[in-house]
Amino acid sequence: MSGILDVVLRPCVALVLGSLFASPVVAQQQAAPQRAGMHATFAEEFTRFAATPSGFLDGQPVWRNTYIGGDRTLPNNREAQWYVDHATDGPFRLRDGVLEITAAPAPGLPQGMTHRSGMIMGQRLLNQQYGYFEIRAQLPRGRGLWPAFWLLPSDGHWPPEIDVMEMLGHQHRTYYVALHARPDGVPLDEVTAVQTADLTAGFHTFGVSWRPDRIRYYLDDRLVHDVPTPSDLHRPMYMLANLAVGGAGSWPGAAARDLTGVYRIDWIRAWQFDDLRAGGR
Repeated sequence: MSGILDVVLRPCVALVLGSLFASPVVAQQQAAPQRAGMHATFAEEFTRFAATPSGFLDGQPVWRNTYIGGDRTLPNNREAQWYVDHATDGPFRLRDGVLEITAAPAPGLPQGMTHRSGMIMGQRLLNQQYGYFEIRAQLPRGRGLWPAFWLLPSDGHWPPEIDVMEMLGHQHRTYYVALHARPDGVPLDEVTAVQTADLTAGFHTFGVSWRPDRIRYYLDDRLVHDVPTPSDLHRPMYMLANLAVGGAGSWPGAAARDLTGVYRIDWIRAWQFDDLRAGGR
């Protein structure tokens, strides 16, 4: 499919989904980079969990459960969820080394939101230029659910943005990889659909290799998409994982008022390529 879709916003700036909307692709035989040839820079195994609005707890860095400006939803995305704190009733639960982020109906939320949900962003934990980033997760099913794993610039400016995984809950055999940039001021917004097995039936690993020359996306260690690195994507970035809920007119469609969904995350990890590490990057 190709063509211009509705405008969807990430923090502060509009993204036009599908200005280069690629035809669906499937995993290729090229394997992901060997971890033995990289330097591990981050590993969250979810043996314990903490998240705060500031990203600090008792003076130590932890996951942050708000966006960089403190926002808890993105109204211009026509979202219907409010990201609440770890200390409140939900949305985070650890179960056998897996973090569960639950989106569920909740009364009395700000801005007329219908669901409470959760996000984790690693601005306090890792800011890295280039590398290999991945998440192992089981995605939720249900129209209006919108799980994601993505990277944003550490300096707070947008674009660029790397979307390692976005999934619409009613399309459980498809997910999307995306790249949003402005090389030389020219908009580049590419969203590519990847055809898969049922992503709600079990855990899968979603990864991205970001190097100075190429950005390559992987599903279960198999290449699914490969693009040149834009000229403005050479700055440190941090990782985010969230479970958004669509409202009326949103990309995933409006969620039913009684809809509940669970985004299960086994781990999140990052590496730096040894050749780039040796070069001081």
